Amino acid sequence: MKYCCLVILSCLFFFSLEAREVKISVIPSTAKIYIDGNYVADGVTTASLKKRDGFIVVKFVEDGYVTLETKIFASDKRSAVAYTLRRDAFYDVTVASGIVNKYFAVKVSKDLYSEDQSGKRNTELAWKMIHQVILNYFDEIQTTDLASGFIQTPWQYKTFSEIQILTRTRVSVKESNLGGDLTFQIKISSEAAPLLGVNQDESFREINRIVKEFEPLISEFQIRLGK
Repeated sequence: MKYCCLVILSCLFFFSLEAREVKISVIPSTAKIYIDGNYVADGVTTASLKKRDGFIVVKFVEDGYVTLETKIFASDKRSAVAYTLRRDAFYDVTVASGIVNKYFAVKVSKDLYSEDQSGKRNTELAWKMIHQVILNYFDEIQTTDLASGFIQTPWQYKTFSEIQILTRTRVSVKESNLGGDLTFQIKISSEAAPLLGVNQDESFREINRIVKEFEPLISEFQIRLGK
């Protein structure tokens, strides 16, 4: 009888050192769940907690939400834990763009420029339109060199204190010719940096998103300048 009791106690002690199951769920249900760096499921999963390991590291990732990383300890007696991700303020005020940080071409309507008999081109109206469009979004134009066909705005900064990010945006325009037609090559540069160390230009990195207030700028260039 004593032997049986010892066996049972030993088994219970051994089992206590082994795994127990815990259900992990997250909102939104499309969020990816990683445990100890490995992807395991979307939305809900079951994990094994082992006392000898102490804890597991759980990370939840979803576009448009702030990534959450936490630890679940083996000493936690709960059989189920649930988390809700916080919306990413930066994601909500920016939009993805496939043409940001690269030049895109706008072939200019012939109503905005003319050529004399010698072939000399007058682009004054086209450049005036460029200035009008840009000044709807920026307070000033930093560089204007119409002789070489180039203008550029200063960086415009926007702070997102909640997520400790600073963005900056500027527009560059250069004149070119495609097939003999007047064409403007336009680039909207969009970069972001952590608020700490923002005085250093090297902190900024290009991002494939643009602050929403600048999104109409792309189509406005195309509509007001294009054929």
